[in-house]
Amino acid sequence: MIKYSVIIPFHSNTNLLTLCVDSLYAALEPDESEIIIVDNNAVGSQIDPAWELEKRCKIVTRKENLMYPKAINLGVEYAQGEYLIFCDADVYVERNFHTALVEALSADEIGYASAKLLNMGTNNLLEFGITSSYYNFPHPFMGRPKDFELAKSNHYPLAACAACSAIRRDLFYSIGGFDVELVHSYSDIDLCLRLLERGHRTICVADALAYHCGSSTVGSGMGTDLKGDTKGIFMAKHPHIDVQIEQYIDSSCDYLLRQKSIHGKEYFVLDCSTIVNAELYIDRVFRDLNFTEVGQYRLPAPRRDMQKLDLLNFIPYQIRNYRVPIMFFADSYLALGGNSLWKSCRAEFEDIVLDRHANLEVIQQI
Repeated sequence: MIKYSVIIPFHSNTNLLTLCVDSLYAALEPDESEIIIVDNNAVGSQIDPAWELEKRCKIVTRKENLMYPKAINLGVEYAQGEYLIFCDADVYVERNFHTALVEALSADEIGYASAKLLNMGTNNLLEFGITSSYYNFPHPFMGRPKDFELAKSNHYPLAACAACSAIRRDLFYSIGGFDVELVHSYSDIDLCLRLLERGHRTICVADALAYHCGSSTVGSGMGTDLKGDTKGIFMAKHPHIDVQIEQYIDSSCDYLLRQKSIHGKEYFVLDCSTIVNAELYIDRVFRDLNFTEVGQYRLPAPRRDMQKLDLLNFIPYQIRNYRVPIMFFADSYLALGGNSLWKSCRAEFEDIVLDRHANLEVIQQI
């Protein structure tokens, strides 16, 4: 009897697909599970017809780019299992990931369960829930070590990433599956919001571990313009979404206070983020830590989510020489890593950085 139906939407990159399927076979019991690959590509199948996995997987082939939600929905039509497990083709799962996800679904109020996703290159946290800050959807504590204290336990976010996730098959059908209009991102958030409207919460499961590459396909039609249009459709569908980022900022402030005695100091704010509503984050930190703001300067980074900010060349020298601590606000706190000479110039001050994923850290520690 099939208990687990794993649905893999696949466009290209057979290297990662084989890694994904190998990890699934190592984790799953063959007599209670099935793997369904939705092989969709407008230029034709990227899977060799003689590929040995055909004997062990159910492969559904379409000569078109279905995009994520339609590919998943198609795969579900072939599924027989009680539980659906969605697994991106560039995911590598750890053993027992599926049992941890399904165990979390045993509670009546839980409708959707997602794994803790790790970066393949750094082993750090990539995805462990999705929260909201009006019209942005941050990923709390992204970039932290996988055993980071605030991400050690299960939690109940607004939504979660579908790249390695599970839902009961009957519930998925009853809610209408993924919205096929949301062709680039947001279909998982939309699913979670619709489940929540029916009283079903989303859970992120700390013991369900998987690695995710992300953006590994070529020529699928996915791009920033398509994502922007998709976000417009999504926001029109969900114009009133509760803001939840504040609870994660509060947790980060509490965590920092347990590491450092910095409560109640004067700070200059340097906003290097690319988001519009930076004050939501900054005001919350100043409230939680009882900081006094002595000035603020906005200097957005050239691109969103830059991996590296060269502070000596990017920040005006006058700010480098300020004789008060600086609180940076950035898209990612890791972008301020390195910068050894800057840190040396500012060694006597407890400069800190806050990012849009609610990470808060002393710069000297990055």
